Amino acid sequence: MAHITILGAGFMGSALGVPATDNGHRVALWGTWLDDHIVETVRRGEPHPKLRLCLPPSVQVYPHAELAQALRGADLVVNAVTSEGTLPVLARLLPHLPPGVPLMSVSKGLLRRRTGRVDTISANIAERLPRSLRRGFRLVVVGGPSKAMELMRRVPTAVCYASEDAAARRLARRLFQTPHYAIQETADVRGLEICSAFKNAYAIAIGLCDGLVKTGRWEATYNTKAALFTQAIAEIGILVRKVRGAAATAAGLPAVGDLFVTGVAGRNRTFGEMRGSGMGTAEVVAELQARDELTEGYAAIRMGHAFARQRRIRGLPLLEALYRIVYRQADVERELRWAVFGRPGRGRA
Repeated sequence: MAHITILGAGFMGSALGVPATDNGHRVALWGTWLDDHIVETVRRGEPHPKLRLCLPPSVQVYPHAELAQALRGADLVVNAVTSEGTLPVLARLLPHLPPGVPLMSVSKGLLRRRTGRVDTISANIAERLPRSLRRGFRLVVVGGPSKAMELMRRVPTAVCYASEDAAARRLARRLFQTPHYAIQETADVRGLEICSAFKNAYAIAIGLCDGLVKTGRWEATYNTKAALFTQAIAEIGILVRKVRGAAATAAGLPAVGDLFVTGVAGRNRTFGEMRGSGMGTAEVVAELQARDELTEGYAAIRMGHAFARQRRIRGLPLLEALYRIVYRQADVERELRWAVFGRPGRGRA
């Protein structure tokens, strides 16, 4: 029996307690300073406020002031906070992380390094490791289509675990894989992280189509969604190749699978629908923040745009369109048409 500490008591952090405890492992679920209400509710034995389901009774929940206690004796630590929360949590974690204990991250996004260059979460973690932890440090990153609610309910799910350390990949897979939770392995860490970050941005495009239908500007958008989905995967492939990732990563669960599920359901799709129905970005952001549902895709478009610009990556018309729609208030219908068919007289950007 292993001891697994999960950082972040939100959707995915809480859901991961199910396969871990199904395998008989001890799980310590630590809530950040933003999760205090969740911790209090769960400790009373009530359903998780976001998932609307009760956690396995063997999961021990800790408030943010008890990080050291939650980490005591851990064989694996899981970062399950949002991408924007990763660095603040990492600053608290590293002084307590025992040397040699692997870190697994399910966060999906891009962050700005100390130099100002936008990069993957793994690159940011490596940059901030203290010298005492650098030797032998092992990181596993997770990607692929996994909705927390379905994972909690043991709906069959397949994901991908990536690490350059084969032993770390095998350990993480052994701890979490169950008959309901299948895990593929890859050494392509950066490729997987690119897929995981950018699929959140591109999923907003699918929601934009739903918003156009909702307001009557378009009658149906199945054809358009299919074209946008195809374009998104092509652009993710360009980005993966730029970081020397594997083509199989962009063609598998981390990109195709994850973009499909994120575009069909979730907060990224909802963000796109609201913006596509005519709401301004500021109005969408305010409403989703009030509901505690602001999506990763909103930041992913801005950070992804900067990532591509800093590396002079061309051939990303859909990403450029999403940036103009979300951050420049450009017309949704016009930008989506241009992303698929190109600007009149100019071809695609």
